[in-house]
Amino acid sequence: MEKASPSSLTEKFLIEEREEVMVSEKGRTLRKTHFLKPFSTSIDGSVAELPRRDDQQRLSDSSLRDSSSGFWVADHYFFLSWLGKMETLYEPIWEKAGIYEAIKASTYKITKDPSLILSVAEKWCSETKSFVFSWGEVTITLEDVMVLLGFSVLGSPVFAPLECSEMRASAEKLEKVRRDSVGKAKRVSQVSWTSSFMGRGGQMEHEAFLVLWLSLFVFPGDCCRSISRNVIPIAVRLASGERIALAPTVLAFLYKDLGRICDFARGKCAGKVSLKSLFKLVQVWTWERFKNIRPKAKEIPEGEPRIAQWDSLIQRSKNVRLYFDDFDWRPYTKPLKNWNPLRFYVEEAMWVTVDDSVDDEFASFARCVKVSYLVGKGFVEDYFPHRVARQFGLAQDLPGLVTLHRNFTEKEAWDDYSKSLDGLKLYMPSRLDRGSVTARYQDWWLKSVADFMGSEEMQKESTEAFDARNTFDHLDKDDDDGDIDVSPKVLPLSQVVQKLEEGLPTKRRKSRKHRLPKRYKISESLQMKRAREGDDKSSIDKEDDCMTVAQLIRSRKKFSDVEKTGGDASESLGKRSRRYMVVDSDDDSGPCQKHAWMEVEQRSVEDGGTAKKTEITRQTCDAVNGSNAENKTMIDDATKEAESWLHEDKEMKKRCIGKFSSEAKKEEDVDERLRQRKLAIEEIALELEACLSKVDKSLTEIRKWKTRGNQTKPRFLLS
Repeated sequence: MEKASPSSLTEKFLIEEREEVMVSEKGRTLRKTHFLKPFSTSIDGSVAELPRRDDQQRLSDSSLRDSSSGFWVADHYFFLSWLGKMETLYEPIWEKAGIYEAIKASTYKITKDPSLILSVAEKWCSETKSFVFSWGEVTITLEDVMVLLGFSVLGSPVFAPLECSEMRASAEKLEKVRRDSVGKAKRVSQVSWTSSFMGRGGQMEHEAFLVLWLSLFVFPGDCCRSISRNVIPIAVRLASGERIALAPTVLAFLYKDLGRICDFARGKCAGKVSLKSLFKLVQVWTWERFKNIRPKAKEIPEGEPRIAQWDSLIQRSKNVRLYFDDFDWRPYTKPLKNWNPLRFYVEEAMWVTVDDSVDDEFASFARCVKVSYLVGKGFVEDYFPHRVARQFGLAQDLPGLVTLHRNFTEKEAWDDYSKSLDGLKLYMPSRLDRGSVTARYQDWWLKSVADFMGSEEMQKESTEAFDARNTFDHLDKDDDDGDIDVSPKVLPLSQVVQKLEEGLPTKRRKSRKHRLPKRYKISESLQMKRAREGDDKSSIDKEDDCMTVAQLIRSRKKFSDVEKTGGDASESLGKRSRRYMVVDSDDDSGPCQKHAWMEVEQRSVEDGGTAKKTEITRQTCDAVNGSNAENKTMIDDATKEAESWLHEDKEMKKRCIGKFSSEAKKEEDVDERLRQRKLAIEEIALELEACLSKVDKSLTEIRKWKTRGNQTKPRFLLS
């Protein structure tokens, strides 16, 4: 594919539909899907390769100069005391200017976690504007800025001049008050600014409030928690209801600071790094994307922004460096209580044509997925969403090269970003789509990321991540999602089996000792049998925790096989008892249980003996009847009495057994359902064990391949 420039990507289509061999959980399949431009269809073509990274040191919290970076500090409460009045008066104007959601989002406190921020920042690649992990490439996009912070991607640029004389006069008045309020530290404090304008009324108070908001929560690095003169023209324009595209500027500042951290880690700059951007976005983005390390989210108050769920929360894992492997590609498509996804997260995929009649949210999505430039204040940053197409629900192919203009001015870069989208054919993926990668991309990525990180670092990251999972897996029990993640990367197989079995109904075990007469040994023996089964079930459950996964699966399979071949009702109780005793012969059961089984077998033999004696009695009576005619009447009477007793005995047994069988049948139905669920769980466990074995073999081949100096490719890469 030819090199593309950002401006050339809006001709007609940003997204292309075609058939391609895609990688899925079931293997490689040919199917039709959608790709974000620019892309390359050949590894030998114009591919935007990962650079070879220089050695870099790990950063510590002391590497960063103290900066609020948009986080809450104590004196921000002056802002809250002013906000109530301003919101009542100017909410419609804030809606028109596209800042109402952003102002509300500013009222929530994100507790700063420098360790978490630095752990993510270490993965930043300045050339690709993305975080590079061993499993893939991701980044913070305009979509994240729009959803989490509420800033608009549409509107005029931040550097636009004040056009009318009235606006210029307002700006001059605000600047005069700012100069007069400069203290000994040569800056204007929030207290001084608030006391000068709060309660003053009129348009100037409104403009002064927005100056405070912009200084604290949009461009906090300009004057270190003081009032910045650079935001005064922007505040005047917003106060008039003008929509300004703050999102690209906020993201440009963040990209620049991430690059500075990366340069510091490589030893390209000395001293400390002073951050000037909204690094609270990095922290919240990490919590939204990595389910395994985030704290348990709060319930969002009705009508409040999404960021409210992270208000005043503290990081739950202290070893986050090692645990970035559970990425959520599309967290914002899921509805939350009191928060609904944006309108461009459609239920069913569709194509739309962008024009004047299209909803602003659909036009915003087009800006989010278009390769472009981000205009900061006096600088320009590149924006490459085509490298992370899966974050938008699209398929990922080889990222195509983009022709960059390093000498672009702010105005030229903005003209490229804001180029008209009229007539653009835009594909809107379903909110349920999670995207996938081509087989070509998978092969390319395995080689590229190994060259980028180095074989030693790849091995170290894999080992550290595994160790971290073993250490912090218990944290997942508090995850509010409630999903059972059966990925072998996330949980050991034994825990997968345990989670799948949670929620199964407990087996009913009610003693019938007092319900049946003691004279009928068959009822007592059945009772003993069921008691033994209940004890065995309890024993197995207790032993599961001490068994390996393989032993767990084998033992349960063995038990289920016995149940399958357990015989029908015509088998004698003695035979079935011995059958189960053979299966459980290696079970370390207690003496009481063994004694109970001995009684079952003994009583079964006694029942058989009773039947035999009855038969002998009948034969004897017949012989006496033939040889002693004179005693015929007496024998007939004795025979009738015996038969009457036997009939009464049988009737009593039938009534007792009938009562017992009706209840036993209910339990057998429950037992059958439980057995079927167990078999399904065992099948899943075996499949997962096979997957884990396959992954282990693949990793072993990769390590051998790297050790041999890439002489031959592993077999799974050639297939």
